[in-house]
Amino acid sequence: MSRKMLAAVAGVVVVALGMLGAWRWGPFGEDEAVPSCSELAKALPSVVEGAWTLTHAEPNRESSKSVASCEFDFSSAERSYTGKIAVSLTQSDDEAYLRKTAAEGPCNGEAVPYPSAAKYRVARSCIEKINEKIFAGVFVASDVRYAHVYADFSNPGAAVEQVVAYANTSAQRITDRAMTLTSTD
Repeated sequence: MSRKMLAAVAGVVVVALGMLGAWRWGPFGEDEAVPSCSELAKALPSVVEGAWTLTHAEPNRESSKSVASCEFDFSSAERSYTGKIAVSLTQSDDEAYLRKTAAEGPCNGEAVPYPSAAKYRVARSCIEKINEKIFAGVFVASDVRYAHVYADFSNPGAAVEQVVAYANTSAQRITDRAMTLTSTD
């Protein structure tokens, strides 16, 4: 296949995916709002105390209010824990899609208990230890919303078990808050 032909095929695929996205989540879809990244930034310190700095937010709220993908830098209130937290939210009336997305996401490491799991249709929580960093992942789906939280935390002076407990509890609290927070948009 020539380069021009590959470019044309790639262009068609990108346009088709863009149209699907616009239909599914954009102005042509049900525009049920998830909280914006700035709304999350205001709400999350109430569940995990510390300094939250929004470093990345997608998509533009004018293009979709039913999807949010946010990244934060984090430092705990006493500055002993630092990390990065990514939060992805999707609102949809397609419960099967939400459940499948939560069930199939890569939950790396070992499964850990999640006290709030009974509140969701699908709930998975995992912890992975790599050197001095602890990575916590949580996937949940309700009948109308999906959330994925991925956080890495470190505290060089603490025992690894202490950092694991902090990461696990924090990621789960962030997830629970993201699932219940309503948008003011």
